Amino acid sequence: MTDVYKAIEDIVGSKYVSQDDFVRQTYGRSNDGALPERWPDVVVRPGLTDEVSQILNIANRHKTPVVPRGGGCDISGGSKPIEGGGIVIDLTRMNKIINIDEQSLTVTAQAGITWAQLNSVLSEKGYYTGNLGPGSGLSAAIGGGLCHHSVGGGGGAKYGTCTEHVVALQVVLPQGDIIQTGSNASVYVKEPFCRYGLGPDLCAMFLGDQGILGVKTEATLEIFPKPPYHAAKTFTLKEPSDVKAAKIWLAWRKRGELGIYDSQYWPQLTVQGYGGTLVPQVDFPLFKPWKGLNKAIFFYTMEGETQEELESKQKIVDKIVLENSGEPFGDTIEEGNWAKWHYEGSGHWQNFHPFWGSIGPGSIPCSTEHHLPIHRFPEVNKKLGDWEIKNMDKLTKAGPAISALAMALLCGHTAVEMDCGLVVWQDETKRELNYELWMDQLKMLAKEGGMPYVMGEAISRAFVAAGAYPGPYYDLLRSIKSTLDPNRILSPGKFYL
Repeated sequence: MTDVYKAIEDIVGSKYVSQDDFVRQTYGRSNDGALPERWPDVVVRPGLTDEVSQILNIANRHKTPVVPRGGGCDISGGSKPIEGGGIVIDLTRMNKIINIDEQSLTVTAQAGITWAQLNSVLSEKGYYTGNLGPGSGLSAAIGGGLCHHSVGGGGGAKYGTCTEHVVALQVVLPQGDIIQTGSNASVYVKEPFCRYGLGPDLCAMFLGDQGILGVKTEATLEIFPKPPYHAAKTFTLKEPSDVKAAKIWLAWRKRGELGIYDSQYWPQLTVQGYGGTLVPQVDFPLFKPWKGLNKAIFFYTMEGETQEELESKQKIVDKIVLENSGEPFGDTIEEGNWAKWHYEGSGHWQNFHPFWGSIGPGSIPCSTEHHLPIHRFPEVNKKLGDWEIKNMDKLTKAGPAISALAMALLCGHTAVEMDCGLVVWQDETKRELNYELWMDQLKMLAKEGGMPYVMGEAISRAFVAAGAYPGPYYDLLRSIKSTLDPNRILSPGKFYL
């Protein structure tokens, strides 16, 4: 790698490239409890799209694999080498906002900016990106979120996934060519405004691609004026609480547009984990009102253009929740109204963090999160319980792991995002068993029709192994990959490609 390192150093300067062991080890880890460390040979932090292009040219000449990385918040092995070695391109130096267009209502930014940084600037002008990206948006870069179909950071019920609002991308292809997609595909379009209308939607090819088809360096997203009024309410639900949550969501959808911004359901076990009842040493001060609570939690946040509109629609929303056994907490955060912090504070970006550490320090996720039709949520939730019973011997052997702390987040108009998986111990001696359990649960969910969005190494491979992709579909994906990346340079190993 000496020649590769020297060539990259000539491009970015010695300050932004490293072969130090402590750097390589840092970039060789994932936020999961089952995948091993796999160190890259070189870590580089480019500052320009042209530098990314030159690095990929070098990688192709030397047949050296490359993994693009945003904020490194991935929980499925998507931002580190799968096969070991090679180059990790850290894009977080590329974090500038290029343009906020208040006429076309778009923002163009470099892909290494975080969702929090971007929305902090937008909020000063009265806008937001609609969907605020993943739940890790305080650290997650927008390029990483667009490699997935992230939804957990806020606005999912109203705006769907973050990829639905992309109007243009700048992408460096695996061999180093730089292309524009969406509006910008035409040299005559001076302001990006819509990604459809110039032929095939090639922009979509790079959305949710898990970083296998190109390196996103700039993105143009729709922005939306933030409504001046909002409401936030938190309830308990009686058993069967998951059935009641699904009924509420479906009833809301049948009433049309009610201004729901977010809505989430947390089952009893999750509430006990957050409140410290399940594991006494876990202390999340915000959840003190839930200490000892033996019920599920359900909440919503909603927006309105006028106070009258908001109150009118909230009456409809509340009536449906109350008809399904909802019992409201008080209005303040101190009284247990988590929804208020979720909307008014930074709760939308910290919502899921305690979830993955809920059995104590040293616990870590093996996530199996996915999208489902609303009406199938209770059925699949039961399947997760059945899976736990079936695998109880292995789960016991793995230690005090929790198999399926399932939470659900209303996502767009037809689906829920189901945040579930294993909470395991970060213990090298249990890594193989954790991986076996993780893959088995993923395959089960694949066969139940779950659609994952944060796939990385683990989930993409599990869905291939489960036979989720028919031959012609997988052959097309493989053909596109091999055409764009004949030297198998970019993120090799995802989807077994």
